[in-house]
Amino acid sequence: MVMTMNDYLEVKIDVFEHTGQRVQLRRTLSVDTLINEILKEFDDIPTESPEKYAVYLKGVDQPLTRNSTIAQLDIQPQDELVFDYVRQTFRKMLEVHQYAFLREESTGKVYDIQWQPAVIGRPSTDVDHNIMLAVNVQLLPNGMTISRRHAQITLSEGHYFIEPLAEQNPVYLNGKELAPLTRREIKHGDKLLLGRNKIAMTFLAQAMQQSALKEPKSQIPLQKPMPTPFPQPVSEKKDETLFVSEENILSYLVVEKCTVSERIGQRQDIVAYPFVLGRETPILLNEAEISRRHAEFTFDPRTKKFYITDLHSTNGVAINANYIQPDHPHEISQGVHIQLGPSVVVRFEI
Repeated sequence: MVMTMNDYLEVKIDVFEHTGQRVQLRRTLSVDTLINEILKEFDDIPTESPEKYAVYLKGVDQPLTRNSTIAQLDIQPQDELVFDYVRQTFRKMLEVHQYAFLREESTGKVYDIQWQPAVIGRPSTDVDHNIMLAVNVQLLPNGMTISRRHAQITLSEGHYFIEPLAEQNPVYLNGKELAPLTRREIKHGDKLLLGRNKIAMTFLAQAMQQSALKEPKSQIPLQKPMPTPFPQPVSEKKDETLFVSEENILSYLVVEKCTVSERIGQRQDIVAYPFVLGRETPILLNEAEISRRHAEFTFDPRTKKFYITDLHSTNGVAINANYIQPDHPHEISQGVHIQLGPSVVVRFEI
């Protein structure tokens, strides 16, 4: 049988970071076959589980039916396709007291687990994936060796679980390799190793960390104030983290202005200090003019004062319209308006 040009259709397709690929597709080609052809073409994508991938029309959340052909789906030349993981289009926000943390050991960076499933991995061109991404390791040493969807943390009936998602990129829990797509309970203080370069992280359950900070009242000298982990507003040890609880000191940010109208009015709880605000924070996700590490919030428990520091952001930080100098902590109080670059304003509340 001789194929003619009318038997083919040229479309654009995004394959993760390989965007704008122009391909000629046979009109009789099924979506399932297209997925397998893409897996053969791109050797950096794991091929063992094709069912984990899907093809979408750009801007449409529903994947194309796998057993349908290009002709049956009425794909047109102006359409753009997206090859991606099968999307989880929802995430469940956790209550403040349920928040947990992962601390990366080589840098001391602390990642908040504020929703579930909380994906550990790297960003992609897909917004839905990035929304689920709680632990973005891309900028860590050896971070690019971690899969985009490497593992995920979930919470069920008060217990946290870790689940490896990348079949060819391992996850170790307390030194033992976990089988892909199986859940194992993870507890406060457990050690994770991610990937073949074994990026080390420690899991911290907020409730356990808070209880560790509390002393029995009988042990508190009446004549002396309690020692604090932060003698100065900005700790010299960047890996020190002060965990706070709702009944103690809970501050939060409210979005008053940003480029995504749906996020205006959203709240970002601050449950641990220091807290870094940037474009990977959920309320500012993908704000192009915000730096990844734009500003840092700190709290001095001795004076009960809050501070903000510009972390050499590209577009600056302004307090009530007055821009501040980088690396110098500035005191902030309840209701202060903080401008981040030209397009974002958040309000600080206690």
